[in-house]
Amino acid sequence: MTAPSLTSTLSFRARMQRSERGRVGIMMGVLCVALTSTFVRRTMGGAIMANDTLFLTTMLTLLGGLLYQGWILFDVARHERRGTPVAEWRWKVSATVDVLLPLMLMYLLQRMSPDGPRNHLAPPALLFLMLVLLLSILRLRPRFSLFTGLAGALGHALLVIRANIVSDINVQQLPMLFTYSVVIAIGGVAAAIVSRQVRRYVLEAVTEATESEQAKSALDAVERDLAVARDIQMGLMPTAAPSLAGFDIVGMACPAQQTGGDYYDWQPLPDGRLAVVLADVTGHGIGPALVMAVCRAYARATAPSAANPGALLDRINSLIHTDLTSGRFITMVLALLDERGGVELISAGHGPTLLYRAATGEIERFGGDGMPLGIDPEMRYGPHRSLTLARGDVLMLLTDGFAEWARPSDRQQFGVHRLVETLKSVADRPAKAILDAHFEAVRTFVGSQAIQPDDMTAVVMKRL
Repeated sequence: MTAPSLTSTLSFRARMQRSERGRVGIMMGVLCVALTSTFVRRTMGGAIMANDTLFLTTMLTLLGGLLYQGWILFDVARHERRGTPVAEWRWKVSATVDVLLPLMLMYLLQRMSPDGPRNHLAPPALLFLMLVLLLSILRLRPRFSLFTGLAGALGHALLVIRANIVSDINVQQLPMLFTYSVVIAIGGVAAAIVSRQVRRYVLEAVTEATESEQAKSALDAVERDLAVARDIQMGLMPTAAPSLAGFDIVGMACPAQQTGGDYYDWQPLPDGRLAVVLADVTGHGIGPALVMAVCRAYARATAPSAANPGALLDRINSLIHTDLTSGRFITMVLALLDERGGVELISAGHGPTLLYRAATGEIERFGGDGMPLGIDPEMRYGPHRSLTLARGDVLMLLTDGFAEWARPSDRQQFGVHRLVETLKSVADRPAKAILDAHFEAVRTFVGSQAIQPDDMTAVVMKRL
């Protein structure tokens, strides 16, 4: 099946009908002026309108034309309210009535006026016909404009012939009178050309509006899908703090877009320890979000049976390698916590990880211990770090979205050193307050108008 032409669409038809309303409105205004001027000529003693039959016939003809235009206006408005197109035959009837009305007036004047038939074949009698021809452009149908011009020219030529028959016009005047008919025909051709150009502009506007509407509809669909994806992704993040005696643990994820490639998670293990993981898939958006979901599933499935942190990363790396496209990888940091404050810490290309020591007020920084996941399937991770957290110590895992967010004014990044200073200044607070303070410090540094360029994810573990 062939696609419907653009001119048959409801959008184009609606514009045609709005244009027709404008044309009818102007036509009604012209007819009102004609009625008023005819009445004034009668009351002021004009010789032509002194003829009662001519006056009444002219007034009735003008009034009939006005009522017809009023009905056209009502009919078009009714179809617009219903959202339906005006029937094609009504357009044709309207065009025919428009061209007949001035010809009828010219005929009445030619037949009944005391001035004789010849005086009503030239201006100002032709002005009404030319105005009808001009208004035909608003129909946005070149053929109708051409029909109006040719029909008007033919009608005028017939009136010239009639005038010559009934009044024996001077032969020398006939070429001039027929010239008016030719001018009307030329005007019809010109009106058709202009109408075609205007129609083209309207079609271009309809095309742009249609494409814009389709693009907006597609964008809205994408936005809805991304909103669903975000809800699903955020649903994969922990919804409550883990239950591990002696620890205050909290995490956060703030994607740069609706979906992101960062994630954090914690999972109780069969031996009573708690596995805390934070990962960063390169990039942000729906692609990394899908990779993140797969990585999380692999980590959760592998963690309970892994002999040690290194073996866990080895297994995840092997599984994830075939899932990633060229150039994409995952950095990950894993911490295994026990109730006595013991921590086994290992990283797959992820850093920095910050450890605040309450006893000294100093901070240790840990970088990546090996290559990111997904690059080399034969990569072996380990050995891991064994740490012991004393009361008040804080272990903070975070992605590079914190340190690498730059100020728009000078492109200066927040930097790891500011993260260190921020942690020192708030380490005595609860875990959530520590986390909130870091996010607020970055936001304050870059300014409220700065656009977040990368996902920001962090986990704070404080020993109680």
